[in-house]
Amino acid sequence: MDVIESVERVGHRVRIVCGGETLYVARRLYRERPLQPGETIDLKEYEDWLLVHQYPQALDCAVSMLAQRACATGEIRQRLTRAGYRPQTVEMVLYKLSSNELLDDADFARQWVQARSGRGLGAGRIARELRQKGVTAEDAGAALAEINEETQQENALRLAKKGLLRAKPGEDRRRTEQRVMALLARRGYGYAEAREAIAQARAEE
Repeated sequence: MDVIESVERVGHRVRIVCGGETLYVARRLYRERPLQPGETIDLKEYEDWLLVHQYPQALDCAVSMLAQRACATGEIRQRLTRAGYRPQTVEMVLYKLSSNELLDDADFARQWVQARSGRGLGAGRIARELRQKGVTAEDAGAALAEINEETQQENALRLAKKGLLRAKPGEDRRRTEQRVMALLARRGYGYAEAREAIAQARAEE
């Protein structure tokens, strides 16, 4: 038998330290079988109980995410892990979704690139977003390769023009361009793209 060393609420989860291990349990599941410090339990039995009871809830959570919009595998893994579901439970859910063809990271990456580039974001920014969502470099690279270079240049030029128009009265020209460069960098455009866009915007003033 193992002794519960500590029980602490952490956001929507409960952190349980027992037998040298740290378990994170969703609060609604913890309420079904609450534990107290000093209590003795069979840790293996408790983990098996968690696995059985977490799976339906974790699956419902993942399906709910997919009902709202397409999601990457890594994105769902991150969400379920933060919610307190055990790693084995998370992998079971991902396997179920994948086997039912509800997950397609390559298609998700293409949709994400199309939507974000349509909002004027540069390839650099979009690539960072895909990494944050757990999309593999291979899937992200294939999707990013479909970005139309001419469209990217037009988007960068449009942003550069807007940035230049917001120059304060009497503002130093160099300072204005530095500010616009920073704006373009935040939106995901590289140094060369930004310089070219600013130079073209100046030429068209």
